Amino acid sequence: MDLPTDRHGLILRRETVGTHITDEQLQRRVEGKALYRLWPGAMADFATVDDLDAVEKHRLTVIAAANAGRPGRLFSHVSAAAMHRLPMLWPDLSQVHVTSPKVGKRTKSIVKHQADVEPQDVGVVDGATVTSIERTACDVARLGTSRQALVVLDAALRRDADVERMHRILDSCRGFKGVEMLRRMLPHANALSESVGESLSRAVMLESPDLPVPRQQVELFDDRGTLIARVDFLLADRVVGEFDGMVKYNGTIGDKPAWKTVVDEKIREDRLRAEGYTVIRWTWQDLADKSRFHAMLKKALPSPDADSPTPIP
Repeated sequence: MDLPTDRHGLILRRETVGTHITDEQLQRRVEGKALYRLWPGAMADFATVDDLDAVEKHRLTVIAAANAGRPGRLFSHVSAAAMHRLPMLWPDLSQVHVTSPKVGKRTKSIVKHQADVEPQDVGVVDGATVTSIERTACDVARLGTSRQALVVLDAALRRDADVERMHRILDSCRGFKGVEMLRRMLPHANALSESVGESLSRAVMLESPDLPVPRQQVELFDDRGTLIARVDFLLADRVVGEFDGMVKYNGTIGDKPAWKTVVDEKIREDRLRAEGYTVIRWTWQDLADKSRFHAMLKKALPSPDADSPTPIP
């Protein structure tokens, strides 16, 4: 028997038991892995849920909790980030997070954070009441590492988050757990990092005071004024750094075949080197080894007395 679902594919117990199915039959479907219980009173097709990545599964769990759980809950932190589809770095999605003025506590399925949230920092996404993008990014950043903080703050700014609002939220979080992390990383956040990998790259660079602060998304020209490339990073006006997520080489972006992408990249790098730039690339694996990544950058950087190319217009 097909059971009625809502637009998210949820099957709500209160709308099915007694009219379409009994509690016992519903339980057997859960035990037989025909249905996946996302939240007490809310299920979905097992195969559909099983195919979701961790963030999308958490997102559906939040929607289930909003529909079947206690009314009026304000979802926050990583749960709100999942609803906003804000990219995060290694988030812990094992529990649903909510914020309430009442004393917070942690249970097996839910974490309640105690805080007053201003009305302007509350919204609704897919039927779930959530904190705003600005508040969400600040909350996630507070409770993460410096790398996690920069990734989510950059992502929020790429989504046109109001940076002034984020600074006001920072001021309102005095005494909150992790506020020093937010205070330290918010000034470094910007909308120029175009991916999690680029944000992580910059976060790792910032951990080493002997590395120059990179410029991002810089347009480089040849001596005739012709644009050669727009590069991810430019360090010390001499070293072009590119984060290589490898996706563009497997034929999944656009209609261009992988071999053509590789050829185009080689031509682009040859032109940059002809103008006196050093070009280096790194991957997720390089970023996982901070000492190796640091050594790669230091080796590429010019000595203090080396000549640099003509400053970029």
